[in-house]
Amino acid sequence: MRRSLASPFAAIFLVAASSAPATAASELWTFCVASARGGDDVWITDVFAATRGRERLEADLKSYLRGQGVAGADAQCPLPKNDKTQVVNAQFTAAEFNRKLGATLHEVAARAFARER
Repeated sequence: MRRSLASPFAAIFLVAASSAPATAASELWTFCVASARGGDDVWITDVFAATRGRERLEADLKSYLRGQGVAGADAQCPLPKNDKTQVVNAQFTAAEFNRKLGATLHEVAARAFARER
């Protein structure tokens, strides 16, 4: 059975994006989620300091997964926040949400794809 990616990602990012933007003086934190094969496989990263924009992080995660043999992944990273605890909680919520949907979760270390270039 094929599931739509829009619903899981939409629910996750509504929760993750609900707080006010962080100030430029503090470190910003995020994580990323990617889905492929109709949502049956989901990759979720650890929480990491966001050193560049979401679009670049999403493209880098897709590229990393392509290099691992995962074609057609859809990657999304919530807006970075300065409250690391809030980001960790959002990451946990995203993992639990996808687990309840029956997805097979795969962990990805951010250092594998989020290096400065």
